[in-house]
Amino acid sequence: MSKHRTASHRRRQPHRGQRVAEGSAGHAGLAVLLTGLAITLPLIAMARDSHPATKSERAPISSVAASPSASPTSGTKFPDGEVAAAEGNVSRPSTPAATPVAIPERGSGRFEVAAAPSGALDEATTYRVEVEKGLPYTTNQVARFIETTLADDRGWAAEHQLARVDGHADLRIVLATPETADELCAPLDTDGRLSCRNGSDVVLNAWRWHFGADSYAGDLTGYRRYVVNHETGHALGYPHAQCPGEGATAPVMLQQTKGLDGCTANPWPARVDLGDHGA
Repeated sequence: MSKHRTASHRRRQPHRGQRVAEGSAGHAGLAVLLTGLAITLPLIAMARDSHPATKSERAPISSVAASPSASPTSGTKFPDGEVAAAEGNVSRPSTPAATPVAIPERGSGRFEVAAAPSGALDEATTYRVEVEKGLPYTTNQVARFIETTLADDRGWAAEHQLARVDGHADLRIVLATPETADELCAPLDTDGRLSCRNGSDVVLNAWRWHFGADSYAGDLTGYRRYVVNHETGHALGYPHAQCPGEGATAPVMLQQTKGLDGCTANPWPARVDLGDHGA
């Protein structure tokens, strides 16, 4: 009985050589697996690096949109400046869904004066350009635009000598945030969206500078030239004008920010008669 159990037991035991072969096969299989992983993982990494990140994987890009007021406020009609009419029909351009910069409603109240390139002529009307700090425009950029506008032969240069200085000046042309513009224009009612001439101050509303007006839809440069010429025209003694007739070229002293009254937009004084067409 003991011999039978011993024999049976021996038949169940693997041969020594067999155990060695099985062990070698196991190690060989593990080695192949590890080698495969070593090759596959770098390939996966290379594949990920060869494709740009998807939209969901990219860091979000934030932008600030300006938030203009939705409706005008009725006010009083004054003789000077781009002021609100009693019925409050102020043209407000549609605002893009998103803009790369924001125009703050209130700024610092502090202004930077643009350096002037040369001395003024003795007989010239002098002006100084200032930009309220905190606006997304450089002082020199604004000053160059205003200077080229006022020096253009289609503008007031045809009738007046104007020279930009950085010291004492006859006129102060400022680009200001809406609330600062309202303060500088008071008691004129500019409603946070209009420009004015008040005494020796020519006040350009930065919201309008950025968004323009419906009367100049698609022509922001033209609108900026208009508002510079219009408000400077007041400082030079010109009153408001009326549209002379349907389809006519608008006088620059027409309140074109509020509408064209049947005229076509025009930013230049020399394009039409500079006489008094009535307030």
